[in-house]
Amino acid sequence: MPDRREFLSLAGVGGGSALLGACAGGAPFVGAVADDDGLDPTARALLGELREIPVDDTHCHPVTFDDAETDPERFIERLALSAFPMDRYFPAGVYERWQAGDAAERAALDAEFDVATTRARVLEQAGETVFLRYLVKELAAFLDCDPTFDAVIEARNERGRDYASYLGALFADANIENAMLDMGYREGMDQAGVDRFKDAIAPTRGRHILRVDTIVGGLMGDDLGIDEIEVGMMAEIEAGLDGDGNLGAPSYGMKSYLLPRLGLLKPLFDRAAARRSWDAFRSRRARGEVPAPDTQDRDDYWQMQSEALRYLHSLALEACLERDMPMQFHAGDGEAPRGIMRNQDPFLMEEMVRFERGGVMRMPQVILIHAGYPLIGRAAWLTHLYANCHFELSLAAPLIHHGMLRMFLEAMEVVPLSKILFGSDAYHLPEFFWLAAKWGRRFLAQALGIYVDAGILTRDEAVAAARMILHENNRRLYHL
Repeated sequence: MPDRREFLSLAGVGGGSALLGACAGGAPFVGAVADDDGLDPTARALLGELREIPVDDTHCHPVTFDDAETDPERFIERLALSAFPMDRYFPAGVYERWQAGDAAERAALDAEFDVATTRARVLEQAGETVFLRYLVKELAAFLDCDPTFDAVIEARNERGRDYASYLGALFADANIENAMLDMGYREGMDQAGVDRFKDAIAPTRGRHILRVDTIVGGLMGDDLGIDEIEVGMMAEIEAGLDGDGNLGAPSYGMKSYLLPRLGLLKPLFDRAAARRSWDAFRSRRARGEVPAPDTQDRDDYWQMQSEALRYLHSLALEACLERDMPMQFHAGDGEAPRGIMRNQDPFLMEEMVRFERGGVMRMPQVILIHAGYPLIGRAAWLTHLYANCHFELSLAAPLIHHGMLRMFLEAMEVVPLSKILFGSDAYHLPEFFWLAAKWGRRFLAQALGIYVDAGILTRDEAVAAARMILHENNRRLYHL
């Protein structure tokens, strides 16, 4: 029987040919990758069955139609988390002006802020990843083109002439039945834009998740007292959870991004403490003493209002508890500088999972999204210990590609199979949904195959586990 160290050693992946000729010449990537390449007979047989099992994407985002036509540089910038904060490398508004400017304005901004050189450095590094090399091979097979970056972009642009059809083809090929769409990040799309995306991916059902941070952030931007903020927030939550107030559709749960801002999260139900925190913050803001949220003093920005934020998020979680709806909490992965990396330890979520009040652990349904990556074991162990805590895979799927095998094995060491949820955190590009589902099945089949070959699971138990992970757990938790 393989031991744990042998299990985890199976996640290795070989290198590939040099990449970026990427944004310029398009150096070739050798060969497309078949789903079952490199799999042993047990994993190959399981993958054949897993392809027929539908996927529910527990955490993802609607995407715009802005990327129907692209180029290698833009594709990388839209895909790479390291390129997410591109505008933060420069003073506020500079990068937006550079993007929209003519040649003369770009030259002037380059001379003052070195925009083009900085951007090129970020994109070059983002392009030199095994993930992108693997992605190109996979897309080449799907698009039936040569396995080079330039050829993939050309073939994708051709399909993008009917972008709705291209989206539909990706979702159909991935066999995705439900997409739980976090409306907190949607690139400014209104209801019509979201509906356009949902229509394109049909028969996949796009189901809405309400983001507490979006509601709170909008209210806290105004000069309101904590009582007014609370009333406004609860009205929006009730409209979203009990009606169709979340862009014209019902919500199935909520999402919080508070952990990477504050770190240790503890529920707070003391309105007076929240009021003192918020009034002090408002006074300092009025005097111009509050730093911007993404500066070197970003810890101070969030800590100045921490009691108010904890109070409001506790009320939001209370609303979910009352309705037996889950709340997703960002715990792992994430993009800097919006999230403070050192704050994302899943163990810092324990008090919110307990949600103690009056000496009683009330234990709402909490989903730790992003597998706690890179602290997978901590997210897994917290999920093992608390019956109301769930382990979710998004962003790690698909970004860590072959590392997903290690993630599945490490999670299944301790997490009940009934509490592992599949997700992608797809954003910007529809290929993200497709890759997560494709690679999720592949590496889940490989992980389950190891357990079958070791005599730990029967084949029937492995297939049943895959059904739970790929969609059944999501449907039970969200009452679909």
